[in-house]
Amino acid sequence: MNRRPPGLIVSKAITGFIQFKQAEGLSPRTIDSYYRDLKLWLEFQEDVEVNKITTQDIRKYLTFLINDYVPRRITGNNERRLSPKTVHNVWITLMAFFHWVSDEFQVPNIMKGVKGPKFEAPPVEPFSKEEVEALLKACDFCREAQTDRRRKFTMRRVTGYRD
Repeated sequence: MNRRPPGLIVSKAITGFIQFKQAEGLSPRTIDSYYRDLKLWLEFQEDVEVNKITTQDIRKYLTFLINDYVPRRITGNNERRLSPKTVHNVWITLMAFFHWVSDEFQVPNIMKGVKGPKFEAPPVEPFSKEEVEALLKACDFCREAQTDRRRKFTMRRVTGYRD
């Protein structure tokens, strides 16, 4: 039976959470993303006991990410703020972390009181009529054959009807 040990600090909980997610079989990229988001949060938040973190602490962190955080990008373009989608992804990471903490150590889930930051998904551009025709043509025909003694020609693909 899991019980919250006295003095469970955030850094130890993060290690346990990452190990749990690895055991679940999540992709290495997802694990890296979780780890990066939680380490950034730990830099902002003191390494305190998990049960001492409040909903207000999480809201303050998300506000910091939206308004004041300056990302350290490899490209050097550090003046651009985080996109609303990125902040939403951090919120999802914190949701997963505190859900795990709540299940594992019977600590109340403080993220239930934190609404996710809003973001708008970019509109999807539909294909033009010409692009659709080109896609359908690509199913029927191979690319043009390059020959020395004959005219250039395009062969019909055997799998054209299926494709």
